[in-house]
Amino acid sequence: MTTQRRTGRTESGFTLTELLVTIVIVGIIAALLPKAIVLGLRFTAGTEKRVAATGAMGTLNRYFYDDVHSADNVTTAPTCGVATVIVHLSRPGTDVVYTYDRPTGALNRVKCTDRSVVTTLLGRFDTATSTHPVTLSCGAETPCTSPLEVTLTVQSDPASPPTALTAARRSSTS
Repeated sequence: MTTQRRTGRTESGFTLTELLVTIVIVGIIAALLPKAIVLGLRFTAGTEKRVAATGAMGTLNRYFYDDVHSADNVTTAPTCGVATVIVHLSRPGTDVVYTYDRPTGALNRVKCTDRSVVTTLLGRFDTATSTHPVTLSCGAETPCTSPLEVTLTVQSDPASPPTALTAARRSSTS
């Protein structure tokens, strides 16, 4: 005959083996966690630069095609008080200039009319990675004498291939 002893409380808890296994697992996690955090922060910094460059390309896309399509004349001549011009697109009453400011890494669009000058920041590029992230080529006509196609080449990261935006001007007979 077996006797049971009723004390009113249950005896539960960790055994010494369970406690040691838990301490070892927590130690392994604690050793690897700082490395994972540092790796995550490095990945985030690189991702942030790629996202900024992609955002700049999206903003540039929004303006560039319409500006080129509506331009009567394409030059690299300074205007609107801007000396460092990548491309100057003009039509009657309006000049649009794309410019890159090397010290700040800012790619800007400057629109000048008789009434106002509006500067739009298209994006910022890391000046350490590329000295000239935005360059102009006018299709086959490099000197840019009123070409029918205008191409801007953007390279935000020297390790990746550049992106070329080519926009066609409307025909001068239309």
